[in-house]
Amino acid sequence: MASAFIGRAAELRRLADLLATVREKGRPATVLIGGEAGVGKSELLTLFCEQAAAEGAQVLSGACIELGSGAIPYGPLIEALRRLVRERTEEKARELAGPAWSELAPLISDFTGAEAPVGGQGSQLSVFGAVSRLLDHIGRTTPLVLVFEDVHWADPSTLDLIAYLTRMGSDERLLLICTHRSDLERGHPVRRVLAAPQFSRGMHRISLSRFTTAEMRDLITALATEPAGPEQVARCAELADGNPYFASQLVAAGYLADPDRLPETVADMMAVRLEQLSPAAAKVVEVAAVAGRRVGDRLLGAVSELDAETLADALQECLDQLVLVEDRTERGYAFQHALLRAAAYERIADLRRRLRHEAVARALAAEAEKHSRLVPELAYHWFAAAQEPEALAWAVRAGDLAVRMRAFQEAETQYRRALELWPGVPGAAAVAGTAKLRVLTVAADAARWAGHVDQAVRWAREAIDEAAEADGDRLGELYERLGSYLWEARAVDESAEAYRAAEQHLAGGPPSAAGSRVQAALATVAVRDGQHVDGLARAKRAGELARAVRARAEEGRALNSEGLALTMLDEPDEGVRALRQGLEIAIEVDHLEDTLRAYANLGLCLEHADLLAESVEVLLDGLAKARGLGLLHTRQGGVLANNASATLTLLGRWDEAVALLDEARPEPPATETAYQLLNRAEIATARGRFDEAEGLLREVRSRPNTDARFVGPLYGCLAELALWRHDGGQAAEAVTRGLEAIAGSENVLVRLQLYAMGLRVAADGHLSRTGPQEQRPTLADVAALLDAARQTVAGHPGSPGTRLLLEQCEAEHARAASVDAAAAWRRVADGWESLERPYPMAYARFREAEAEAVARHRRATVAAGGAFAAAERLGAEPLREQIAALASRYRLDLVKPLPAPRPPLGLTDREFAVLRGIRTGRTNREIGQTLYISESTVSVHVTNLMRKLGVRNRAEAATVALREGFFAGD
Repeated sequence: MASAFIGRAAELRRLADLLATVREKGRPATVLIGGEAGVGKSELLTLFCEQAAAEGAQVLSGACIELGSGAIPYGPLIEALRRLVRERTEEKARELAGPAWSELAPLISDFTGAEAPVGGQGSQLSVFGAVSRLLDHIGRTTPLVLVFEDVHWADPSTLDLIAYLTRMGSDERLLLICTHRSDLERGHPVRRVLAAPQFSRGMHRISLSRFTTAEMRDLITALATEPAGPEQVARCAELADGNPYFASQLVAAGYLADPDRLPETVADMMAVRLEQLSPAAAKVVEVAAVAGRRVGDRLLGAVSELDAETLADALQECLDQLVLVEDRTERGYAFQHALLRAAAYERIADLRRRLRHEAVARALAAEAEKHSRLVPELAYHWFAAAQEPEALAWAVRAGDLAVRMRAFQEAETQYRRALELWPGVPGAAAVAGTAKLRVLTVAADAARWAGHVDQAVRWAREAIDEAAEADGDRLGELYERLGSYLWEARAVDESAEAYRAAEQHLAGGPPSAAGSRVQAALATVAVRDGQHVDGLARAKRAGELARAVRARAEEGRALNSEGLALTMLDEPDEGVRALRQGLEIAIEVDHLEDTLRAYANLGLCLEHADLLAESVEVLLDGLAKARGLGLLHTRQGGVLANNASATLTLLGRWDEAVALLDEARPEPPATETAYQLLNRAEIATARGRFDEAEGLLREVRSRPNTDARFVGPLYGCLAELALWRHDGGQAAEAVTRGLEAIAGSENVLVRLQLYAMGLRVAADGHLSRTGPQEQRPTLADVAALLDAARQTVAGHPGSPGTRLLLEQCEAEHARAASVDAAAAWRRVADGWESLERPYPMAYARFREAEAEAVARHRRATVAAGGAFAAAERLGAEPLREQIAALASRYRLDLVKPLPAPRPPLGLTDREFAVLRGIRTGRTNREIGQTLYISESTVSVHVTNLMRKLGVRNRAEAATVALREGFFAGD
């Protein structure tokens, strides 16, 4: 078709410019080309790809296939890879793809479908990572143009892959081009997906409009086989209404020669063309329409039952009439346009259509035993043929295949179909080749990873009902799975009940992997409820059970729970060590659930141990894993996003924290977790967006939660919001209610955070000159709070942050007693700065400046300037206003302090501070106490800085520092 050579010059140039950017600057680009059916998307791409290939780019192209709800996972990627093999041979394809080929080859290989591993565990195929490595390998020598056509028919896994490629880093030489129909009906699921910010962010959009009148005339003239008068061309252009495909159909229907033959609609026009075919050609078209987007000689022959000579003549007629076009690469035939196939399919009566689908299914059945890529197509054809036994059997196989490919949404669709068919098929288990219990189990896990956890819960409950007569071990396993899904559905109390039911069913039995998982789960439940000692005991029991039966995955899960409990018992070094081991095992055995959970818990515990930079790094690694597998919007992905956002908030990286929450925000936003809402509320409060914070907190409080790690920060945020609104009574009530809510918790850090806030509220109230005298706290009230804080810490080694919070409590007490606490506040501010927590540092520096100003010390200006600069940098408007008011009251100059010079030789700020301690002869313990970090963390920094300085011991490090004058100004 000549339409690509007429018009589209601007669009062609834009694609060429984007490819040039990809080639020269190594920056990937994604283009979404939209337009109504027949407007020329494919023709534009054909011309561009020919030009790109001529300029040395590698072009891979595939299209999505319309199979209703039985889409082929990664359909266009599979087609692109198959084309690569056919065009270049497998040996050349392997060479081009590099190491990634061994992972991508199973997508197009002819392996037979073995029993699918449950829940995607054990699969070594990570499609997204393999595609990324493919792009990297090709991009070293030439840019890659990857084309996915017709994404309005894309399977969910393909859409996730497109989103992943669009968000990739800036070191891939990839131009990804996707086409879609813009005339989709309202409510079409792909319309919502294409419009989602997380999908479309960073995309270049090209919208193909209809041809102008002049372009249509040029096109019709080029298409005409015989000269046509200007009036005929103009009338044809008017009727085609700017759509080049419609124009081609008018010309092909003979309109230029006989205008009176014009049908009423384009569909009628195409029907007229189809009616002009011979009976044999019509039969070929009918089979092709039922078969799908592309059909081969063998399938056409088998289903049409035409002899070879008749089939060849019929095919030639279809090609001559431009109804079908030949695809030599794939050795098959396709309709000249999707609209033509739709018209041909609609002409087939329902009964005849079902018979044709059955014939296609029977013809494909033997081939599908060898070529597993045909399994989803076969499942679709049996279902469309209304042959329920065969549809059931192949739906189960298609679901199993999708699970192996980690295409969980497709797997859920296939299993749902199988379960719906099950009651109507006699001997369904024998037909499916598996028990209904197994299908329910794998369906629940697929639904869970597809982000439909409520459905996972329903299927898990059905599985328990199905297994009512099973032995205790099997029921124990099923209740354990139900507990996991209920937790992800945020039914926390029901989740704990399910785990306890699992424990009861397994009681008295021999050690088992299921028993280990249950104990690990109950350990986490205990930790969540603040019962850390019990949690640790259960985690250790889980480890013993796992080792007894040599269950490697369960051993990793037990270490995960053990590390969490140890950290909450203020043994962060041991806790982090256990969690790292658990993560290593989860990755080693490729256990998806445990891997994501271990990333989340490790990040949480590193944050608890005040290793914020390491925490963010781990959590972002886990998020990258979830994003790469298309699981960002699952509960596991949400927990990772929330934990990372919380840590970024502590680091003062508030914009990044909000952006991360936005990316992982579920659809609809109303399902956002209470933890994510609380994180947003804390940032809104600190930034002075009080109405927004109040609305968020109202929503948070409507969702009951007993986890002390949630309840404590919630009431702390409520108290801070009340303080900024000058409502001391409301702030005091929030602290009191918070302490009551966590009274049974063993979480020292959370309790101390509330005591620090309570002392701040009490000190403000005691010093206040407004409000009824009888409502103001006395010094005895303040002292009681401090005594409670001291008792909380007594007997606990505590993390650096814990010790610092106690010092802050002491400083607040001194402030309430009008004692000069400038030195105490300076130590607290220095401590928070050392721990890289700018917001509490700015608050402590403000209190230091306040104390210095009251005592008329010169340091007040320096402290106020530092506090003001930090608050301004954070956007902490309420705190900034308080500092400005203090400066105005005492006439302090808020000159921003000069930024500290960057440490030399690539040392980090923390490593430079450790080197300062080494130079003065301090031990690791003494350095840790000064910097508010653990002794083991100091040891890690010492090792790193010696490597960077190229020295062998501490003495040599001190010598280098002295020789180079690193601390000459000290």
